[in-house]
Amino acid sequence: MNIDYESGIKNIGNTDRLKKVFERAEKGDNLTIAFLGGSITQGSLASKPELCYAARVFAWWEKTFPKAKFTFINAGIGATDSQFGCARAAEDVLSFKPDVISIEYAVNDDNNEHFKETYEGAVRKLLSAKNKPAVYTFFNVCYDTGASAEEKHLEIAKYYDIPAFSIKSTIYPLLTKGELAHGDITPDELHPNDKGHELVASVITYGLEKIRKGDCETVNNNNETFPTPVTTNGYEDSVRYRNNNADLAFCTGWTADKEPQDHITDIFKNGWTATEKGAKIAFKVSGSCIGVQYRKTMQLPAPVAVAKVDGKVVATLDANFDETWGDKLVLDTLLDHGEAGEHVVEIEITEAHKEDKLPFYLVSVIASGNPEPLFLKPAFAHTIWGGTRLREDYGYEEPGDDIGECWGISAHPNGEGIVKNGKYAGEKLSTLWNEHPELFGNKGEDGKAKLPYDRFPLLTKIIDAKADLSIQVHPDDEYAKVHENGSFGKTECWYVLDCPENGTLVIGHNAKDKAELESMIREGRWNEFIREVPVKKGDFIQINPGTVHAIKGGILLLETQQNSDITYRVYDYDRLQNGKPRQLHVDQSIDVITVPALPAKDSVKNFADTPVNTLAEMYSCKYYTVLKANVEGKMSFENNAPFMCISIISGEGTLNGYEVKKGDHLIMPEAVKKINANGTMNMILSYI
Repeated sequence: MNIDYESGIKNIGNTDRLKKVFERAEKGDNLTIAFLGGSITQGSLASKPELCYAARVFAWWEKTFPKAKFTFINAGIGATDSQFGCARAAEDVLSFKPDVISIEYAVNDDNNEHFKETYEGAVRKLLSAKNKPAVYTFFNVCYDTGASAEEKHLEIAKYYDIPAFSIKSTIYPLLTKGELAHGDITPDELHPNDKGHELVASVITYGLEKIRKGDCETVNNNNETFPTPVTTNGYEDSVRYRNNNADLAFCTGWTADKEPQDHITDIFKNGWTATEKGAKIAFKVSGSCIGVQYRKTMQLPAPVAVAKVDGKVVATLDANFDETWGDKLVLDTLLDHGEAGEHVVEIEITEAHKEDKLPFYLVSVIASGNPEPLFLKPAFAHTIWGGTRLREDYGYEEPGDDIGECWGISAHPNGEGIVKNGKYAGEKLSTLWNEHPELFGNKGEDGKAKLPYDRFPLLTKIIDAKADLSIQVHPDDEYAKVHENGSFGKTECWYVLDCPENGTLVIGHNAKDKAELESMIREGRWNEFIREVPVKKGDFIQINPGTVHAIKGGILLLETQQNSDITYRVYDYDRLQNGKPRQLHVDQSIDVITVPALPAKDSVKNFADTPVNTLAEMYSCKYYTVLKANVEGKMSFENNAPFMCISIISGEGTLNGYEVKKGDHLIMPEAVKKINANGTMNMILSYI
């Protein structure tokens, strides 16, 4: 029997993680080797557990590295697919902090886009574990037809540079050529017998040995940054709800199964049972993809149920199983990329029989899709210098020809943002900050605040200066706390969205010392005092407290700042408002202005042409980090901040499946760990 093992290596990929495990094994470290998959991984039709392929591969590790101490984790569950693999990867595999993970679902997944997506979700979940395990995959095959999800799975393996090995290219050809009889390796054309498991293991260990010896070309690059997902990736963050963690809307006629689950293969546990027609149970879940798991039994007849999502019947759950090999755990999809947000999933028994041998067993509900962002309805400020561009250019439905400011993300009492979507629709941002601190990463294990802020700390504005703003300055935290009733100081920064060809901003002053500063101000020597600098579209300017500044007429910009509305006007061009001059704050200004001013060249940087699909950091200080993203197509990035503020400054697209367009302002809560952008748009992002 001549097996072409080389043809079975479908992808070597990036072997950095595997090589590090090999090095540790050579030194004699303690290592954990895990296997995630279906019934073949579980060991179906092997005469003894130690004869299944997973145990044989594990034995290769022990034999190859005799100094090391290994732990074996077999997380195979029969008749399951990668959609279920996403949901249980954390509990059944990653909780053991494995050093190496094998993943295999090629005969349980269909070779289509849905399972390409669920498989990608599982791979991403494993690769993104904090301990950075080495991950490889292989593809089993139906021995009678050659059917397999290898094509779609291999696309994912190559995209993420993980090693991949094929049974279809190695063992299956021996059957088609007649060099090997089907009955020699499989009794049912799907599950290997002892000999079949041995051959499967040999394909995997051949590839691992080749990598160990360095006898192959790899793409090692030590790059741990995930690329943008190939698919819409709606299943990576799957959460499985059973009777120990479900949020039930109601439950009538169902009984929770509280018997302990001894092993992961003890699959009909921690769920609910019902026997009577009309029994109802409803779950409150959040996501855009929803599935339900239940038992199909060969002990006929069995009850039948229907599943509803938000009151609409979407599936029939028939517990009658017309096979003889055993009861089956079924996962039916109820919602696939539907509307993201909170949903009610209801299961109702619609058919029951006196002769039923077993009750209907509802195992779990699985919800996937990132938690929803908080879209905010802005507040607006009408000013003496405002114009109409916020309505005309950004589409805000605000009347008047003096709209100076859009407070896009604000919890300040002078201009509160209101949530527009989801379960918190109608709530003020300040209310959410106080009543739902978990949204902002501000709830510790003891229930106390984690962040050093007694109010939402940031404020995002878009400013339309039809005319010049006053010459002004802001205090720092220390001065504002004493002189402004405990307010935050005001550190801010600007990103120029548009400006005239010869546009300028006032940034800094020309006084050499405090005495000259006071003389210039009190004597009104404004032409000597004020320092103007040229700016263009895409310029970024950091304005620290104590910096004299003013936005000039014709400038449109986005401002990120501390949550403060303290401004000291130094000079206002002797303008009248309602027949009277506006209030000036000369004494306070002289108190807080920094002398001498920073050089103008240190204040302005241009970020007009940032690289596509990258996060470009424009500035970071103790109050905020501000970034720009130029999205073209798909872009994905991690969110490790307590919350992320996002403003769409041009274009349109989607964020985690939610449609966004120019002028939208939103907050990604702390629970959103990954942000997937798709479209053509520019965003300004900020976090603390």
